[in-house]
Amino acid sequence: MTADTDVVTAGGMGALDREARASRLGRRMVAIGFLSINLGIGLCYGTFGVMVLDIERHFGAGRAEVSLALSFVALAHGLIAPVIGMLIGRIGIRPLMVAGALMSSLGFMLIPSASGSLAMFAIYGLLIGPGTALLGVVPVLTLVNNWFSKNQGRLMGIVMMPVVITVAPLAVVAAKPVLGLSGIFYVVAGLFIGALPLLLAVIDAPERIDLEPVGGSPLHASASGASEALTTFQLWRSPHFLLIVLASGLIVGAGVSKNVHFVPILTEQGWDISRAAFLLSISGATGIAGPLLFGYLADRFSSSGALAINALLQACVWLILILPSPFALLVVDAVVIDACGGGVSSAKGVFVNRFFGRANFARVSGLSALTTIPFVFAISPIVGALRERFGNYDLPLAAIIILFIVASLCCASLVRTEKRLIAAN
Repeated sequence: MTADTDVVTAGGMGALDREARASRLGRRMVAIGFLSINLGIGLCYGTFGVMVLDIERHFGAGRAEVSLALSFVALAHGLIAPVIGMLIGRIGIRPLMVAGALMSSLGFMLIPSASGSLAMFAIYGLLIGPGTALLGVVPVLTLVNNWFSKNQGRLMGIVMMPVVITVAPLAVVAAKPVLGLSGIFYVVAGLFIGALPLLLAVIDAPERIDLEPVGGSPLHASASGASEALTTFQLWRSPHFLLIVLASGLIVGAGVSKNVHFVPILTEQGWDISRAAFLLSISGATGIAGPLLFGYLADRFSSSGALAINALLQACVWLILILPSPFALLVVDAVVIDACGGGVSSAKGVFVNRFFGRANFARVSGLSALTTIPFVFAISPIVGALRERFGNYDLPLAAIIILFIVASLCCASLVRTEKRLIAAN
């Protein structure tokens, strides 16, 4: 059924029929959102790692040079996020998602014929990066927020489950001997094109077809004190915005540093590379549970409390990497860290809605994503520099633990305010 048909048939229904229709369409939007994020983020990141050596040979480039491709993707995601937040209010979610699928497909189709590594960087930075961002966190979480006024954290957790990024490496390894590097990229490009009919079925908000959000009309009691869209200047003056930016930036930046330094930390402690790789694979699989768990905690209790617990848990398990620990504790560390890392987005999405209201969700999400860029790019190199300066990872790991504690305190300071907002609503 198309969006236009829904517009025509939505009027004239009874209250129960309208509620059932909104619930059915809302679940459809959640399913499309899950597909969108898993295609955009999952295919981009999930296929790259197992093709690094093939890409090196194809372009005659070094390991460090090839690895820059995903850095350009991450940079594009951060830079374009506030633009996406602004465009959602002007042209809508559906056109942005369709454009993202087309840009991503074109990018993956062009990579095999790229003339060199510079051309590959341009494709990743100018097509694949922006394209996957248009299919990613800001538009998808805004879509879920528009359609549901209850249980948002759990639903955001569903769409954020990184299923494709977990299974894609295995699929690529199995298909690569048959398809080769070029064939893999062409298949990925085709998957984005194949998703277009579903993306064209996106309905930005239930009000577009004369329905209400599932769970009732959204209430607008927020810490901003207004239901209207806030300006960027007003957001930067908000202590709640500054605290969540600092907290989420520290959590995400420290999480990226874990991905970069986890294997070197373990090998310096005497563990072989196969054990380290096994722990990384466990981390990726358990990241699926994190969005659901912390989304549930945000719904049931408070989003700021869920984020505070998230950061504090990570601070505790990072101690395992400093102290001499058996392998079983390292498994616990891998499980908890990635579950917490995956749970940040769903809890943060509930936080943004409660503190700033539905009208500001896309703008706040986009602007806060931009502000995490300095943390993502700075923390990991600083950890590396401290390791080089002091000869081991003890001080860098202690610094990361302190950053998590600071993030936890920032979020904990907002729990009382959020409880008042929940009571008001």
